[in-house]
Amino acid sequence: MVETFSIVAAIAAAAQGGALIVLHLLPTGYDPRRGAVSDYGIGRYRGWFWAQALAGAVACLALAVALADAKPSMPTVAIVLLVIAGLARFLIPVFPTDQNGSRFRTVPGTIHMVLAIVIFAAIIVAASKLGSTLEHRPAWHRVKGWLTALPWVMIGGRLAT
Repeated sequence: MVETFSIVAAIAAAAQGGALIVLHLLPTGYDPRRGAVSDYGIGRYRGWFWAQALAGAVACLALAVALADAKPSMPTVAIVLLVIAGLARFLIPVFPTDQNGSRFRTVPGTIHMVLAIVIFAAIIVAASKLGSTLEHRPAWHRVKGWLTALPWVMIGGRLAT
């Protein structure tokens, strides 16, 4: 079961990445260097936003299932946070973001922002917990530095947008 759900997670993550690349290349009128990915959820190309959000949800949930069944066991907090991030990703396209000014002007925009914060925080903490567990396992020693750096890279990437 671990292998099957790991493959599903990898395929879903690749699909999410592909949809994001398409969104960045389409003539949406949004600048991917300055705007938020959530901006793509409004307008004529919102279907691609939905596709990437749903693929991200599937990736989170499939990875959570794979980790829950892994031997030796993985941190429960990482698994729970992946489930939370997955559920939030399923919901986020339903609540369009507010644009041009405060992202907290309307109820849907506020819900969208709360879900976005939950997603980012959950994934960063899950990556940190998972990384700190894997870095002590012999099979992962060669990439220990990457495991330590990953949550910081994620935080930096989020702050840069």
